[in-house]
Amino acid sequence: YSYNEKYLLDTVLRVDGSSKFGANNRYAVFPSVSLGWILSNESFMDDYESINLLKLRASWGQNGNQNIGNFAYTSTIATGFGYTFGGNERFTTGSIPSSVPNPNLKWETSEQLNFGFDMGLWQDKLIVKADYYQKDTEGLLVRAPIPGHVGNNAPIINGGSVNNEGFEFSVDYRNYMSDFSYNVGLNFAVNKNEVTHIGNAEGVIVGTGFATYGIVTRAEEGFPIGYFWGYETDGIFQTQDDVNAYTNGDGDLLQPQAVPGDVRFKDLDGNGQIDDGDRSMIGNPTPDVTFGMNLGANYKQFDFSVFMQGTLGNEIFNATRRHDLSSTNMPVSYLERWTGPGTSNDLPRFTWNDSNGNWSKISDLYVEDGSYLRVKNVQLGYNLPFDILEKVSMRQARIYLSAENLFTFTGYSGFDPEIGSASPFSVGVDRGVYPQARSYRLGVTFTF
Repeated sequence: YSYNEKYLLDTVLRVDGSSKFGANNRYAVFPSVSLGWILSNESFMDDYESINLLKLRASWGQNGNQNIGNFAYTSTIATGFGYTFGGNERFTTGSIPSSVPNPNLKWETSEQLNFGFDMGLWQDKLIVKADYYQKDTEGLLVRAPIPGHVGNNAPIINGGSVNNEGFEFSVDYRNYMSDFSYNVGLNFAVNKNEVTHIGNAEGVIVGTGFATYGIVTRAEEGFPIGYFWGYETDGIFQTQDDVNAYTNGDGDLLQPQAVPGDVRFKDLDGNGQIDDGDRSMIGNPTPDVTFGMNLGANYKQFDFSVFMQGTLGNEIFNATRRHDLSSTNMPVSYLERWTGPGTSNDLPRFTWNDSNGNWSKISDLYVEDGSYLRVKNVQLGYNLPFDILEKVSMRQARIYLSAENLFTFTGYSGFDPEIGSASPFSVGVDRGVYPQARSYRLGVTFTF
């Protein structure tokens, strides 16, 4: 609804149904409402001629997520399982329930509140947009941790809640002259992610694992979802005296299997031994800031554009190297490993007999800064002059040269810092994702 081109109202009421949920909760209702006020159309804005658009926005709404497999609410029958029983101990093929059922499984619901504004200055020569949002997701669809003696796969449950709060901002400037024009655009987003509730006694849901070493990520109340969970390190033992000096309150060695060149792990809980109680948050895969930038220019028949993007403040768990496999190539960083006292305090000695757990313990040795700036696209084009086009009965002809993923500036040692993920519990875990290729393209477009 629009009144006098000043006051705007939009409402939506959705009723969504999905066969991925059982009869108890197959349908859910998701309302939303948004309001707008175009201040630039008010009479008291007439004195501000430079402002051609000023609009305030506010919205609230809910939507649902059904991104799970089919029949997760029930227990389907899996075939091909057998058992030996009877007097003659005959092996009989049978079937079992594939998982624990959950008939009360329901939609995951996200509720979001937004406040923002749009502003155009000097006939949209400068456009500024800003948004603040708060998003609460309840009933997270996750697989519940259950004891192994249950005998079936764990059920999908509505197991927690997550809060996302952030700010988004963009500014675009364009200028036109007789034969030359240009435009500059910048956008960035800041987001804070926090798990607010986990529906079990521990307040924890385990995430993804790595090789034979165990769990890498997890969700925990008060922490970002999918954070890296492991041991903190404190350099490398340089000499046997260093190993002997690392003791608990009773004078016992904290790492009795260690030798010079091994990693020193921190005893965070102070119980006098290195165990799971010393594991803590060692990295956050969620960026503090994501940003993008585009530049463009036109001069007579020539046009030029550049698009860049990147992140700041996120970490990557570098799982590209399987240290439990002996027949693999080693990264070039191993040339800087510890080979004697004083040679390195970052990278441990090379050995196949890793009794200290230098690499088999999930630690911050695997965690790297994932910040990057990537030049995603560069393009240079030339439009044939109109007098030439007339001779061949064409409206437009353009020749262009473009490059994709031309440069990437990052401190990450893996193949590609932009790894993506199919699950919130696998974000930032790099298992050797195939890197985005640098490509060049020469093309011609015709319009008749």
